[in-house]
Amino acid sequence: MSGERAASVSRPRWALIYDHECGMCRVAAALVLCADRRRSVTPVALQDARITELLAPVPRGRWAQSWHLAAPDGRVYSGGAAIPELCRLLPGFGVPGLLCGAAPDVTERIYAGLAGNRRRIGARIPGRLVGWATGILDERSGRA
Repeated sequence: MSGERAASVSRPRWALIYDHECGMCRVAAALVLCADRRRSVTPVALQDARITELLAPVPRGRWAQSWHLAAPDGRVYSGGAAIPELCRLLPGFGVPGLLCGAAPDVTERIYAGLAGNRRRIGARIPGRLVGWATGILDERSGRA
């Protein structure tokens, strides 16, 4: 049992990769984890050493441009393309996932608009909320 657990820690089932230096990114990732009642997703900060392995298929210059969802088989979904895949993992999010998947250009434009303004949006998020999100992320990533 402990060998099985160690393997899951080194290679999470699904990894949600986010920028831990971005308040908006922390809040968004924590909200995903709250919806993830099955605990299918492990948060991994962009600043984590595992990133080199998890984001191997993604050109290094694109790592910090968006969040990423790394599948157990090594596929990586980035930006808006991660949203339908992520919704499939979250109980109750099947319909939003289908809608996002049916309109990938719209999903990507909305995602890009948010990501492109993340510093401005993050500056307006109360520190208390970012602190809450950090606690959720630390607990679920094993840093707590």
